Amino acid sequence: MTIKHEDYINQRLQDSEFQQMYLKESILAYAEDGDYCAFYRALEQVIKARTTVKEFAEQIGMHRANLVDILHGKTKAPTLPTISKILDGLGYTLSLDLKAS
Repeated sequence: MTIKHEDYINQRLQDSEFQQMYLKESILAYAEDGDYCAFYRALEQVIKARTTVKEFAEQIGMHRANLVDILHGKTKAPTLPTISKILDGLGYTLSLDLKAS
């Protein structure tokens, strides 16, 4: 029996530790290659693993359409406060670490 990659990821995203690792890796990849679409896709997958996009938008006080535009890459450069608001709604914070020399 085979399982589609999307189904596998959705199944794994039911685990909160996997969600955290998945988002962290997507942020690191975004920082390296500048591909914001993969990061926003990861955010969308984690949101959908927990609730609906509509309910999440209401929870964080954002218009659903604005959140969808961010998640689908239609908003090219959401502000840091906006990204922080989304991450905060998921229970995460942004932090900075020194690079290893």
